[in-house]
Amino acid sequence: MSKYYYEYEWDSKYCYPNSFVLKNKLNIKNQTELENAERAITSLKASQASLERIEGGFDFEHLKKIHKFLFGEIYDWAGSVRTVNISKGSRFCSAEYIEPQINELFEKLKQEDYLRSCKSKEELGKRLAYYLSEINVIHPFREGNGRTQRMFIEHLAYSAGYSLDFMKISSEDMLEASVRAFVCDYGFMEKIITNALEKIKE
Repeated sequence: MSKYYYEYEWDSKYCYPNSFVLKNKLNIKNQTELENAERAITSLKASQASLERIEGGFDFEHLKKIHKFLFGEIYDWAGSVRTVNISKGSRFCSAEYIEPQINELFEKLKQEDYLRSCKSKEELGKRLAYYLSEINVIHPFREGNGRTQRMFIEHLAYSAGYSLDFMKISSEDMLEASVRAFVCDYGFMEKIITNALEKIKE
């Protein structure tokens, strides 16, 4: 996996002493073992959510609810806003600005009627790409942002009448799209999201 996803800054609140491994309910102190446990648990949770969607108002509380659902068995702070600054190849939004920035973003989404008025797959793909990219730049949680925001965007697409299958997008393409979007170049993200959309048959 790319360094983008696994470069952490050590901090005393979230990490074990003299380690970059995040403190966890499983008390796993080896990074690879923790990643494997995370993957197994969140994959099971994601499968569960695909059958029974996590309801919410497509706001920050909804995003936090999804994060807690996915990571609540692993981290005590699941569903809570991070309180430290982090970088993974690029520096994300400073902790003190997370809440105002993301609430402003979700207010914008509300004003767009949660994308339900998009008139085409291409228009929807463009707006989904924008919101996915902007949530990623804010990176509100200490860990698990990617999985959480993708599930949120899947639910958002579904509410607009489309299925969004991230399995159709390679990790390499998602990484490249995320890096480009960091400098407000959304074109590639728009392309890969649109290609993964399919209108739900009534």
